[in-house]
Amino acid sequence: MTNPQPAAEVVRLDLSGRTALVTGAGSGIGRACAVRLASAGARVVAVDRDGEAVRALAAQLGGTAITVDLSDLAAVDELDGGYDVVVNNAGLQHVAPVPEFPTERFGYLQRVMVEAPFRLVRRALPHMYGAGWGRIVNISSVHGLRASPFKVAYVSAKHGIEGLSKVVALEGAPHG
Repeated sequence: MTNPQPAAEVVRLDLSGRTALVTGAGSGIGRACAVRLASAGARVVAVDRDGEAVRALAAQLGGTAITVDLSDLAAVDELDGGYDVVVNNAGLQHVAPVPEFPTERFGYLQRVMVEAPFRLVRRALPHMYGAGWGRIVNISSVHGLRASPFKVAYVSAKHGIEGLSKVVALEGAPHG
């Protein structure tokens, strides 16, 4: 006779009084993150370039909607830095062989998926350090570890977000 496995422990998440910023919150993983953070009590600031989707989500959650294209780095720099949780989720894909990959599209993906997250984290860390508490969640993929053909910008960006995550973890750990 075998003993049944113990039930998995349910982690209770209490983010009451905390503010969470989620990029790419209009759909998919970003939307799911925003919903979960709100259910844990966080005040959610939902960011997406799809204004209609992000406004509907914010209304549902009692949060704040910000419509912005994260490739507009001046607009990113105008966002508040007083967040306790930052979820960098926004992303997109373009598939083409390297010799045919549009340089402007490569730059666009890097701005949205690496530079905007860097700028958001850079703005949020002083608040987190001052509070002695904060969480940065950078959404990556297997492409942060492995390459695939025809996805030069996406793979480069995911490798970049992995590196950003590691540096922020090392620097931020002593601050809580």
